[in-house]
Amino acid sequence: MKLDATLVATLSRWLDATDIDQLELSGPDGSLTLGRAGASQVQAAAPEYTATAFDVASPSLGVFLDRHPLAARPFVEIGDEVAEGDPLGCLQIGALLTPVRAAKTGIVAEPGVLVGYGTPLFRLQPLPPRDRP
Repeated sequence: MKLDATLVATLSRWLDATDIDQLELSGPDGSLTLGRAGASQVQAAAPEYTATAFDVASPSLGVFLDRHPLAARPFVEIGDEVAEGDPLGCLQIGALLTPVRAAKTGIVAEPGVLVGYGTPLFRLQPLPPRDRP
């Protein structure tokens, strides 16, 4: 839900003109709660950020490796923040290693189970919007 000060002010005036004590609006990107603090004063709660996680799918058949065969550490771990294009692991097809990259910016939420083409390898949780100066 895209919110701006004008929309919140308009909704507050509409709420103030009714006998409703609380108004909640929600959408795919967040929610807004307006309620009365006193007899006629309306206050807006901070918008709550919610977003749908998205999967990073296998680009081909193969064996998914969470780390390079010569490396001790995995490319990413649960909770890591990744940018679009960052490597998440490797897909081994015979002797060939191809990188599996993040399609979007997000936070690694959980690993998937490799089975074949299109199988989810990771679930990324989108980053909340950042305040910009």
